[in-house]
Amino acid sequence: METQTNVTFKWENATLLGLIEKEYENSFLIEVKEPSEEIIEKYNGRMVVSKKICQKLTD
Repeated sequence: METQTNVTFKWENATLLGLIEKEYENSFLIEVKEPSEEIIEKYNGRMVVSKKICQKLTD
């Protein structure tokens, strides 16, 4: 997947949507769309997520 791709992933039994900002060897830096208060407080609205759990959203 490339940067600026919309993806979905599971985190703590919730399905989240986000936009890939940067790609690493085994993970992505994702800007979470509509983050919860916990995600904003702990992660500033951005999370590093394993490539294995990310799925590209279809257009």
